[in-house]
Amino acid sequence: MLTAENPYAITPDTWIISDTHFYHENIGRYCNRPDNWQELIIKNWNDRVAPGDIVLHLGDFALGKKTHFELLTGILNGKLFLIQGNHDRLSQTYCETNGVTLIKNSFQVILEQQTKLIFSHRPIIPLEDGWINLHGHIHNVPPPPEGTNLGPNHINMSVEVREYRPWKLKDIINHLC
Repeated sequence: MLTAENPYAITPDTWIISDTHFYHENIGRYCNRPDNWQELIIKNWNDRVAPGDIVLHLGDFALGKKTHFELLTGILNGKLFLIQGNHDRLSQTYCETNGVTLIKNSFQVILEQQTKLIFSHRPIIPLEDGWINLHGHIHNVPPPPEGTNLGPNHINMSVEVREYRPWKLKDIINHLC
């Protein structure tokens, strides 16, 4: 349901993914991705996500040419909502022209049973008690222990630590309980 408290109609059936970095030539080496990582993500995405499903991407969707973005939005299933990551540089108008809702900032949602969620690209630090932060940005590189307080309520959704696929929000939440 679309409300002021849930502006993007996030439900337990929403798919969550982060840091796909499509068309980023060096990310495979930086993050030790398998040789076919891009095809693997696309296959895993389309094997799970139906055309009418909501997908919340937590940032760093794709790099490179606009034609790459257009190609991807044409072949990936689902209605895409994209939190702008540090590598997402396309305008809101351009994204919307290609069926993607660009979200400029992190946002909060309170689901049934008072599950309080914050969706962001970078981890939210400090994180208020009682909130769960689903984020990306850190890939498969653990943050340095000094100065960071990433605890059990920080959920890294970067593809490298999530089997190169989107996950249903309810499966992530159920895993926490």
